[in-house]
Amino acid sequence: MSSRAHDVVVTPPDVAGDDRRVARLLSALAEAPDYASAASFLLNEVSTLAGGVTAALLRFMPAHESLVFVDQVGMRGDEARQFPEALEDRSHPVMVSALALTPVVRNSSRVARVGRFGPIHAWTALPMPQPHYRGAPALMPDAHAASIIEQAGARLVPLKDRAFNTAPGGVVLVGAILDDVVVRDLADITMMAGSILARIASLEWWKDQGDRLNRERDRLTLMVDSLPDAVVITNAANDIIAQNRRAEHLLAFGEDDSSGRRRAVETNNLFFTSFLSRAAMVGSGMRSGEARELNLVDPDEGSDLLFEVLAHPLGERVGPEDAVLSVLRDVTDLRRASHELERQVQRVRQAEVKAAGERDRLNLILENVADPILVTDNASKIILMNEQAERLFELTEQAAPRRHEQAVRGNDTHFTTFISDFLLSNDRSTQARMTLTDHRTNSMLPVEVVAGKIMNERGEPIAVVSALHDLRQQVENERLYEELKRLNLDLEDRIRAATAHLEDQNAQLLWQAHEVEKANRLKSEFLASMSHELRTPINAIVGYAALLLEGMFGKLSDRQRDPLDRTRAAADHLRALIDDILDLAKIEAGKMQFVLEELALSEVVKEASQQMEQMIRRKSLSYTVDIAKGVPTILSDRVKLKQILLNLLSNAMKFTTRGGVSVVVRQHAMGVRIDVNDTGIGIRPEHLSVIWEDFRQVDQSRTREFGGTGLGLSITRKLVERLGGTISVESIVGVGTTFTVMLPIEAPAQIIADGDATTAQA
Repeated sequence: MSSRAHDVVVTPPDVAGDDRRVARLLSALAEAPDYASAASFLLNEVSTLAGGVTAALLRFMPAHESLVFVDQVGMRGDEARQFPEALEDRSHPVMVSALALTPVVRNSSRVARVGRFGPIHAWTALPMPQPHYRGAPALMPDAHAASIIEQAGARLVPLKDRAFNTAPGGVVLVGAILDDVVVRDLADITMMAGSILARIASLEWWKDQGDRLNRERDRLTLMVDSLPDAVVITNAANDIIAQNRRAEHLLAFGEDDSSGRRRAVETNNLFFTSFLSRAAMVGSGMRSGEARELNLVDPDEGSDLLFEVLAHPLGERVGPEDAVLSVLRDVTDLRRASHELERQVQRVRQAEVKAAGERDRLNLILENVADPILVTDNASKIILMNEQAERLFELTEQAAPRRHEQAVRGNDTHFTTFISDFLLSNDRSTQARMTLTDHRTNSMLPVEVVAGKIMNERGEPIAVVSALHDLRQQVENERLYEELKRLNLDLEDRIRAATAHLEDQNAQLLWQAHEVEKANRLKSEFLASMSHELRTPINAIVGYAALLLEGMFGKLSDRQRDPLDRTRAAADHLRALIDDILDLAKIEAGKMQFVLEELALSEVVKEASQQMEQMIRRKSLSYTVDIAKGVPTILSDRVKLKQILLNLLSNAMKFTTRGGVSVVVRQHAMGVRIDVNDTGIGIRPEHLSVIWEDFRQVDQSRTREFGGTGLGLSITRKLVERLGGTISVESIVGVGTTFTVMLPIEAPAQIIADGDATTAQA
């Protein structure tokens, strides 16, 4: 039935005339098993008495003072879902009906939207009361209620009287406009049924509370039964009121238990009752939480058990008057361990007395020896020494100078290191020389240490006894002998040096002249050969690559064009590199041409990285580029800067066989900083200054592993310096090398002033 079909007044059959039906309805309602069943039954009966129209039941929730949807009849599923979960608006006509306990009729034809409730447009609200409770809202007067609902197109149907001492309980919403007589008759039924529904809801609540308490009781019982300690509650007569499972094991027996167990349990009850009686006799002497000891018998094994009893009065709020909670904690093993510990302590004290006597006898012997004697344990810690040793290893003054403290600490370090090494060896005895410091005279004291191990019955060293013999006189004699020998040798060396000095100078001059001639010849040969042998094939590569890219031999795909582009770019750069090598003399003479332009380092690094891709893939190295945000553009020469990067990258990859190469670019106080890092073989410290020389490599042999002309780093440094920057290197052999290039934001103006550079026009 559509809700819009109820916009007309419906006159159902006579309701009040069937008193027996009403009586049966209320009787059946009172026998409903739960609130939901009672609400459904009441809705069906009201809907039938109203002529079979749709109806819904809303329950008033005191906690939030809102109406909550409970059930409906005569509606489709989609219509029922249109009901709001709760209605809290106190000005809504349905809420006014519940708060005033007065029926309300609403005609949807008067006001289109105000007062509509869910899918029902025209409706009649029949209130339901419930017994008054603390904090219940006061009933709304009819006059006030009428003024609120008037603007919603609703009106009141006043009742003759309302039940005394009641509160809002809910509303039965009928989807039709009923006659006032029928409204009053149905309202009488809902007013009587409301109290019944409230009682059923109250019974359900109390049943839920009882179930919850039972669950809590079962949970607490399980927790108490799981305790390893016995828990007992007794009354004033010392009768056991309650006990957990552990207590039942000690103080209760079953019909099937043996006679021995019965006697043990009876004995335990006798001991426990006697304990409680003594506690009651002393009165305040048994304070809350005070522990007392109680001896019981294990009912299963018959052994003695010792318990620590913690008693606590419960009070009337927890249990019967004068009830006492007793917790019996088994301390049998603890007491046994305590007795064993006392015996162990007694034996240790006896051993200490014996050891003290032995120590006194040993001290007497040590004090009468002239040399320093020390005894150390197996941890190299000095545990005993005589007076002579104390002068070297202890400070006799309380406020000793710092140098005295340092001398004593140094002596201790030298000696304990010697003892530690001796303990790690398999020798039973050893002797060695060491030099200590006499802090009294601040002089060096050479000594010979003779040490021997003291072994236990298992052959393990437990101590080391060391004697120190003074070697100052012997060392002085050896020093004088060595000094005389050195003077004789020095005199002979001077004679030989004077004779060979002129010969060495002549040989050095001849060698230098030979090296200069050799260097010039190598340079000339290199430049001559490189000029012809490398230019010719590279020019051919560049020319044919250009013809292919221009389509002279047929159209190229994008996949073919990309490697040709890279081939041409690499050949162009190689040709430029050869030109630069040939112009090495121009660099030294200050005639090198520079083209300055605004550069973004990211672009230059990218171009250099692309040309190195083939070498990276061939050597299976990792390669990373890290350019920080905010790195400024610089005014420099693109070709020269790219040549610098390619020289450093190729050098890094040539000497790197594992790991990888990385380029890091950061802003610096003087401009920008470029780091080229590798994990290659590294460079020895003595070779760090050699790598910058022309035609020079670390390995100059003809069978060297890595090839090259020896000009790369030399040209790189010259180019960096001409651009106003600096280059440095840090290297660890076997770890890797880092070349750092520092460039200014603008190349120095002197390049332009000397006529070596031009500024590129945008």
